[in-house]
Amino acid sequence: MEPKKILMMLTSGPGTPERCAAPFFFAIGAAKMGHHVSLFFTMQATQLLKKGVADHICAKEGGRPVSQFIRNALEAGVNFYICSASLELNNISQADLIEQVDNLVSSTFLTKRGLESDLVLSF
Repeated sequence: MEPKKILMMLTSGPGTPERCAAPFFFAIGAAKMGHHVSLFFTMQATQLLKKGVADHICAKEGGRPVSQFIRNALEAGVNFYICSASLELNNISQADLIEQVDNLVSSTFLTKRGLESDLVLSF
C-alpha cells in the first residue's frame, strides 16, 4: 500500500482524560504502517504539550500516562503541530511546551493540511 497523508485534529485535554490516549495510539499505528501522520493540537489539547501536564493524565485509572503515548508517537515519526491561538487561549507560552515540540502554526494550517490529506480524523 502506498503511504497516505493522515491528519488528526486533537481538541480534548486534561478535562477529558479518557479521550486523550486514543489519538496517539492510532497515530502510532498509522506511522508504523508507513503513513505520514500529523497531529494538530487545538483548544484544550494544547495543554497536553505543556511540560509536566501529560505526566499526570491517564486514560484509565492505573493506565500509562499520556506523556508516554506522546513520546512513543514522536519516536514513531508522528509530526506535531500546535495552534498558536490555542496556546494564547490556554495561557501557554512556547517556553512552556515540551522540548520536542516547536511547530507553532496559524489557524489556516488545519484547512490547508486537511485539503492535502488523504484522511482527516478528529478527536
